[in-house]
Amino acid sequence: MKRAKSLFAALPASMLAAMFYATTVFAASKEAQQIIERAAADCKDFENGEFDQGDAVTEIELRSQFGTAKAELVDESQYSCSSAASMYCGTGGCMLNLIVDGETMSWQATGWRLIDWGPDRILLIGRDGGWCGGAGAEVCYEALVWSNGKILTVGSSQE
Repeated sequence: MKRAKSLFAALPASMLAAMFYATTVFAASKEAQQIIERAAADCKDFENGEFDQGDAVTEIELRSQFGTAKAELVDESQYSCSSAASMYCGTGGCMLNLIVDGETMSWQATGWRLIDWGPDRILLIGRDGGWCGGAGAEVCYEALVWSNGKILTVGSSQE
């Protein structure tokens, strides 16, 4: 630990700031990059806020017996803006963007998780109860799977 402290102490303050407070946007696809850049611009436009994407971008794989897809998730719950505490999320959750083969699909989500079920890898999305015919505070989930070149779900058609 002492070595790490002395290493950081030897670095100029500007370099330390760049290492720990970077707002540079990183994403594998241009679609993810555009989503993040819009969020950063919204933050900047609101009282000159400083944007941090956090760990918003995750590369995932969805699969079923009918195929496999590499995808990217942009989870807006990971964003922060110095001038607005709740710019990206509301009481029903935050936007979750799934990018597959250049196509972006979005859901208002309270969270997400990948579930392996036999040969399938399913994206399970936590949803506000209103999306499932209940009250907003009730628990609801939507499952998505990759099949024959497209996302399949029995989720709500309210979107």
